[in-house]
Amino acid sequence: MDAVRFLQKLIQIDSSNPPGNEDKVSKMLADRCESAGIPYQITEVEPGRSNFEIRLEGKGSGKLVFCGHMDTVLPGEQPWTYSPFSGEIVGDKLYGRGASDMKSGLAAMYLSVESLFMEGKKLPKEIVFLATAGEEVDSCGARKYLEEQSMENVEALVIGEPTNEKVVVGHKGALWIEIVTLGKTAHGSMPDMGINAIEWMNKVIERLDFLKKKWRISVEPLGESSLAVTKINGGVQTNVIPDRCSMSLDIRTVPPQSHEQLITEIKSNLNELFSTEGSPDFSVNMQLDRPAILTDKSNKLISLALDLRKQDSLFGVSYYTDAAVLNPDSKVPTLIYGPGDESLAHQPNEFVNIQAYLRSIEFYKELAVTYSIEQSKASYNL
Repeated sequence: MDAVRFLQKLIQIDSSNPPGNEDKVSKMLADRCESAGIPYQITEVEPGRSNFEIRLEGKGSGKLVFCGHMDTVLPGEQPWTYSPFSGEIVGDKLYGRGASDMKSGLAAMYLSVESLFMEGKKLPKEIVFLATAGEEVDSCGARKYLEEQSMENVEALVIGEPTNEKVVVGHKGALWIEIVTLGKTAHGSMPDMGINAIEWMNKVIERLDFLKKKWRISVEPLGESSLAVTKINGGVQTNVIPDRCSMSLDIRTVPPQSHEQLITEIKSNLNELFSTEGSPDFSVNMQLDRPAILTDKSNKLISLALDLRKQDSLFGVSYYTDAAVLNPDSKVPTLIYGPGDESLAHQPNEFVNIQAYLRSIEFYKELAVTYSIEQSKASYNL
């Protein structure tokens, strides 16, 4: 089957990030477009890295954007039963890095747009297929797109990340912070002569535990906010009092939490903690800032998705997407929907259910047609 072979070829391209090499995916998509006569655009992001875009012009104004990323995480050190770049099929499962996150969603969105073009359908709204670079690390592709394109005429955004075919209306925000304590070295047998950066970091963790409990809120369908210490580095050697310790935090937020306010409160608490004589210096460095995204359940995009899937329930996800860069204020109605299973993302032996993948091609196509027509009618009636 052409659709399955197409996905296999995508997975057989190693676009692990770092370094990304998304150009290889763009070239494959470009070759297919040229065979079908579909106009496309490749935009360089960095050497060897690019965004890929198709625009199916509409009869009127407004755009519906289908967006997915071309990069994947690295295969990892754990052994795979099936090679991560084989695209091997076992039963009804197609294996490989990116099979779930998110080359299956990317392929399904592309094929839905390709089908619309081949059928000569000209819808009321412009349909855009956008494949980005770098989502797994820094969303460099999404940021590049914003430099050159406006989201002003985008009426709806569909992100093809793995949701196991559930209708997802938003994701949590992500705030990654590094805290560094800078003390003073001394001989390990004379600890009072130094300032132990690691011991002071333990006091920081105690203060953060207090803040975590204070901040904890739950918002449906996104779930509960969280704060986790995920990495600590420090020390010189066993007989030296450490003069430096660094710690990384992974904070996941839900509306209406403000990342700016959270950082301000962390700094305020640390200023208080380190106000006594003999305290180390410290710094707070932001490593990543992605806001939460949430679309109202009454929005037409969401209700149509529920109707097409014959579902009643709405969901949220913990991971962030390119929507956090393209649509940081949640002004554009956003649907997250894909055939992959989010629990398999970044895991060895990642796979996608082939039937779920095939269903998603039709889902995206029907959504594009129905949304475009109904939104046009609604605008006309106004």
